[in-house]
Amino acid sequence: MAQAPFRVRLRVARQRKKLTQAQTAAALKVSQSAIAQWESGRSVPSPDRGAKIEQLLGVPFALAESDQGYYQKRAPLGPRRRLPVIGLPAPADNERILIDDTPHGEVVAPPQLEGISDARAVYVRGNAMEPRYYPGEIVYLHPTRPANPGDFVFLTVKEPEFATAVGYIRQFTGEDLTHIRTLTLNPKREHLFAKESLLSVATIVGSGLL
Repeated sequence: MAQAPFRVRLRVARQRKKLTQAQTAAALKVSQSAIAQWESGRSVPSPDRGAKIEQLLGVPFALAESDQGYYQKRAPLGPRRRLPVIGLPAPADNERILIDDTPHGEVVAPPQLEGISDARAVYVRGNAMEPRYYPGEIVYLHPTRPANPGDFVFLTVKEPEFATAVGYIRQFTGEDLTHIRTLTLNPKREHLFAKESLLSVATIVGSGLL
């Protein structure tokens, strides 16, 4: 009998363990969206993540023949646009991202950003946005999509102690005449940004693991 596709085996094993996608993501230290992408077949985990999945759920990571056909069928037909990766870690800081004018790598653009000029990507730092985003994930930034309350955003601001702009990943909750209101998730607390120090707000439209 042919082996079931990995995406099916993953979902079935998770359900047998009575784990939600969020609980599985927390155990593997990835975002829930990563689990959803793996279970839908939109992406596959790295070999290191595959070993952790096997340990947690007992799911062999080896891809089945049906997986190979599935991904080949969905392979891009031509060159994909690539996005610049922006940002560097701030010295001796677990979260701030320093934004200069130089790209620090590039990644393939997700479909929703294929035709968007000035789209960017940035690596997550720190634990402030767990369990939505974990350190080492990459998030994709739409530079002109307006943020609605509940959306996750990447804000760049001026801070006197840094020569370059400083970036933060936050959940947008609203704004008033003087401030942008956001939340961190870990711990859950409000973080206000003065509009006079704000340089830009980009809406996060996806994330992934490289």
